[in-house]
Amino acid sequence: WATIKTKLDIDRCQALWARKYVLKLPPLGNRRDRKGFFISVGGRKIANVFESALVMVKTVFRILDITYAGELLFPGIDEKGAIAKHPDALHQAFLAGQELVED
Repeated sequence: WATIKTKLDIDRCQALWARKYVLKLPPLGNRRDRKGFFISVGGRKIANVFESALVMVKTVFRILDITYAGELLFPGIDEKGAIAKHPDALHQAFLAGQELVED
């Protein structure tokens, strides 16, 4: 289900892409600074597990004129709820959120 939903969300960005690059209009209808931060978990413990997701997120942010402010990536989180057992994931996310709103 998550893959289907992600595909639908990406497809919806096509109209925003056209608004920006074809019509030369702001993609979200107004010009203001926006920042985005990507948080993801992945079941595998390999170096490039997040590579394709990062490309997509950064592309969507670029289309929407959102400044990429960073990411938190947690590989090896495979079971439901396993992120709660990570020693400092919640703390890292909290600090990242603080930095995001303070800038």
